[in-house]
Amino acid sequence: MNVKIAAVGSSSLIAEEIRDIARALLSERLPVILRRTEEITDDRSADLYLCARTQYDHLSRIIPKERLFLMELQPDSTFFFAISRIPAGSDVYIFNNHIAYPKELAAYCRALGMDQVNYIPLAFEELPKEELLRILSNAPYIIGVDRFVSLLKQPPYAGVLRPDVQIIAGKRTASLRSAFAVLRSLAGILLDDLRARWHSEAHSPVQLREIAADVNSAIDILQAGTIRTVVSQAAIAEPDSIPAAHTHRELPPERLQDYISERLELLQFLHEKIDALKK
Repeated sequence: MNVKIAAVGSSSLIAEEIRDIARALLSERLPVILRRTEEITDDRSADLYLCARTQYDHLSRIIPKERLFLMELQPDSTFFFAISRIPAGSDVYIFNNHIAYPKELAAYCRALGMDQVNYIPLAFEELPKEELLRILSNAPYIIGVDRFVSLLKQPPYAGVLRPDVQIIAGKRTASLRSAFAVLRSLAGILLDDLRARWHSEAHSPVQLREIAADVNSAIDILQAGTIRTVVSQAAIAEPDSIPAAHTHRELPPERLQDYISERLELLQFLHEKIDALKK
């Protein structure tokens, strides 16, 4: 299946986070390439582009909106539960590379009713090193995306932190709305591509079996992706991948056309079902 997906982030760490979320959602059978926002100068790198909210406006001026998907990345429930237990009046520093996401996260926490603490954005790529280390040396609570707060265990940060500092790392996942938007678009691309191949290439039994196998893989990816999307919201373990059917391997050549037709109907149904779930 010739579908290429690009995970785009303001930094390599964020691009990797989006890539890992996409792989967990879509399986590793679809290639996901990494790109920093500054590297995107045209729309030829991939079929679909995934990015976080802070990069969407810039990228939408380069990539057609029907191929650009905003991944609404939300920390899991354990992250917010930990924040809710911080004593009222405490200073809570939100550690991130740029200032936009800490402001967004602070607003989201307040909207959830967790307004008993003082949220202080701390963007390590936007502050002089000396000032950043000085602030960190006095920070009693530090929260943020797991990929960034893990940097605090390394030099130059680890040596300046308070012995009693509490660090709360949030593992993010895609919201239902954004994940289903990606699945819906992917379903449409796979369906169109496989139908086109069926009508133009399907002449020999070998070609028909290859197309049948790819249709089954597409169904497997969409079914498993839908389950994983819902399960990820509860921050519990993911189910094993649903295995694709292998009936096409045993079918006689004269049955392959009908088999592919039936499986494409199922793929069409999944496309419509995901669309309904997204809405």
